Amino acid sequence: MLFLESVRGLAALTVVFAHILTLFFPYPEVSAAALSEGSNTLNHLFYGLPFGFLIAGHFAVILFFILSGYVLTYKYYQTGNEDEIRKQATKRYFRLAIPVFFTVIASYFLITIGAMKSGHTVFAITGAPDANLFSFSPNFGGALYDATIGVLVNGHAQYNPVLWTMAIEFIGSFIAFGLVLVIGKLRYRWAFYVGAVILLSNSYYLGFIIGIILADITHNTEVLSWIRRVVNRIYLTALLLIVLILASIPVPWTEVSGLLQSFSLPFASPMANMNIAHYIGALILMLLVISISGIQRFLSARPLVWLGSLSFAIYLTHTLILYSLGSWLFVRLWDMKLGIYYSAGITAVVVIVVALAVSAFWKKYVDDMSVRVSRSMAKVLLKS
Repeated sequence: MLFLESVRGLAALTVVFAHILTLFFPYPEVSAAALSEGSNTLNHLFYGLPFGFLIAGHFAVILFFILSGYVLTYKYYQTGNEDEIRKQATKRYFRLAIPVFFTVIASYFLITIGAMKSGHTVFAITGAPDANLFSFSPNFGGALYDATIGVLVNGHAQYNPVLWTMAIEFIGSFIAFGLVLVIGKLRYRWAFYVGAVILLSNSYYLGFIIGIILADITHNTEVLSWIRRVVNRIYLTALLLIVLILASIPVPWTEVSGLLQSFSLPFASPMANMNIAHYIGALILMLLVISISGIQRFLSARPLVWLGSLSFAIYLTHTLILYSLGSWLFVRLWDMKLGIYYSAGITAVVVIVVALAVSAFWKKYVDDMSVRVSRSMAKVLLKS
């Protein structure tokens, strides 16, 4: 299912765009001290409609969780073999922990040698809200703890802000494994799905439940066939437009004028409104991706598949590149009086190119190794 890799790659790139924009052009709604000239112009374009989907980092994270629930349980619903779940479960820690380990250690050394210090100058120039990011004194023992346990179990993210999702990814995976082992073959499992959705509706674990349901639907219902028959080009265009609108709803939710206000539910909190919108958008997108062959062919293009193969590496490493090399370069360009647009634009291009290059290296020597190690450990543990 290479097309799903492409979805993951595009989502990872969206997160990169989000972090670049919020560093150099912070939202006034997030930071009242947004000082960068031109912030208002870019905020009107990217914070909400019309181009908010390009920096929809929160939407992308929800999509990651749904993809994980789907992929991790796909073979089980395809074969009905519980060994598939046991195999995935024994591999999971090593698959996530090895890249996380190298991410944390890399961050530790970058902070130790002072490579992140330029970030604080950027915060002062742009008014970005993360002024305390990487400002702590690194401790190697603490870094080792985070690299092996703290990130995946306790959600520690001081060495890399994107690591907050890793504990959800790890624990959510085992929620998915446990759920399908207990109810996966029950005739009335759909009632349990509904219960799980209600129980986890206010958490990011909901994404895993949605992914499980989609995997079950794929192999045990005619829903996808019905979507293929019903969704013509007009409906497909309309649904994709709805996805882009829902993805564009900004984080945090504020008083946004126009069409976005129509998605507010009066009985729900602002954060709940935003979560509901993003979950609905991600669900529609996933249904279209796993149903429509035309979308699958488009997403199977080699450049997108290549991007997808780097997605985990891009996600884990881009913030370290942005706040070290990116911040240093931005400050140098700013001191040369190039202005905010040129300084941020040149820096963004360099950060993206370097992130892709580093991710290609990272995939070969870290990600691929974690796949091999996890497979070997699964064989050993399952034999014992």
